[in-house]
Amino acid sequence: MQKTIGFLFLVLLGLTMTPGYAQEISARLDLGRRDPKPDFYEYSPVDGGLVTLGPTSTVSTRFLGLVKYDSNLREEWSNEVLEQNGRRNVDFVTVIGSHILVFMSEFFPKEKVIKTFYYSYDLQGNQLADQALLSVYPNQREQKVDLQYVLSPNKQRLLCYKNLQNRQEAEEILYYIFDDEGDLVSNGEIGIRYPDERFRVRSLRVSNAGNIYILGQFFVSNRVRDPDDFRYLIFKHELATGEGFEIPVDIGDRFISNLAFRLDREENIYLAGFYSNQAEDQLAGTMFQKISSRGELVLESAQPFNAQFLRNYLSSGQIDRGRELRNFQMNPENGIILRSDGGVLLLAEKFYITYQTYRDYYGMPVDREIFHFDDVVLTSINSNGQIEWQAIVEKMQQSEQPANLSFFNAIGPGGIYLFYEYKPRGEPFNVYYNRIGINGSVDRRKPLFPGYRYGNVYFPRFSEQISNDEAIMVYFHNKGKGLSVMKVRF
Repeated sequence: MQKTIGFLFLVLLGLTMTPGYAQEISARLDLGRRDPKPDFYEYSPVDGGLVTLGPTSTVSTRFLGLVKYDSNLREEWSNEVLEQNGRRNVDFVTVIGSHILVFMSEFFPKEKVIKTFYYSYDLQGNQLADQALLSVYPNQREQKVDLQYVLSPNKQRLLCYKNLQNRQEAEEILYYIFDDEGDLVSNGEIGIRYPDERFRVRSLRVSNAGNIYILGQFFVSNRVRDPDDFRYLIFKHELATGEGFEIPVDIGDRFISNLAFRLDREENIYLAGFYSNQAEDQLAGTMFQKISSRGELVLESAQPFNAQFLRNYLSSGQIDRGRELRNFQMNPENGIILRSDGGVLLLAEKFYITYQTYRDYYGMPVDREIFHFDDVVLTSINSNGQIEWQAIVEKMQQSEQPANLSFFNAIGPGGIYLFYEYKPRGEPFNVYYNRIGINGSVDRRKPLFPGYRYGNVYFPRFSEQISNDEAIMVYFHNKGKGLSVMKVRF
């Protein structure tokens, strides 16, 4: 999981029980204003340690270095990786198996090209590859795309890719696949026949065998008028043959939205999201498909929301007139969770933006953009595609800075946990959590961090689950100059 805001750490210390707080919380790590803050960090599953990359000093960003910590957060070693020259950009850092990989792109003005390199280290700090060349591309706008990555379900394959922007020809994706030994085992380009202005890549997955699956959305016209103008497909690229084929996604005369997919160990595709009978930005029910690795439709279901659930957001009259839900969104990367019985769990959050105008000290009008992240709706769908239950975690978050809004979810032995920064009425400001049981029951929210106060900032997207019952929680204090980290066991 990539972290790019910087100054993030993990705590992997012995756990202690904090009185008055329901979760077990690990020992605390505090970094002050004099400590250099990394730009990237990665958890190392092999030894339970931590790898960070960032400036080696608090007064300069010229030199970037790797730091390796053991499972008790004791520094094991540090290495200077590169010196900045104004033309380099670190794409990302990751740990796969017992290898640390750092990817970097650099513009060469004389040659007018962009070159992408990688550095490789083992967990003991020995350098295995020094600025190994991955690709050379002309310095054109469509090539100025950061390298991204995703790991296979078993964490043994690393897919690095660039979605090259070319509006006139076919969609092109440049890819590289590494194994758990840190070796580059395959690379190439995937061409999908739809031009870029008619096709959007929403997410990519790589299977345990190294096959690449791409979820894309394409348009018949520039403006959505009916479901025929708004379709999805899955493209499979097979590693062994280098060939690919399309898998259409179709649930009839409905608009599909918030679509996400996952792969299981056998490369079955679990595709789920919401549909509408009226417009692509509304929700009337859930859709679910299970597709084999050969592209055969195994199971298909579309089920409307029942009136009991809709009454949480609509009046009886609105329900009778066929009104649908609005402003709910599901993240395509983490909005779908595979159940052990072949079903899925969907997480959708109510999101919208409001605008306010006021006059400043000089009488000039100033527009404010306010982001709202409210209730989270969980929908459990069984292996037959039927809705088993729906649960609602109530919250109301708003800010002009959306980075610290929304939630982080983790799966524990007793259900799913949702964490979010909040100030409930009559209760202190804190990071709260709810546990949702396997039957859809929602426990009362509880505070997580002792001593949490206004001015602290929790970033959900930089939290990470690291085992079946453990996750990392990170928040900043002292106007972003300090960092506190906890490890939570469910």
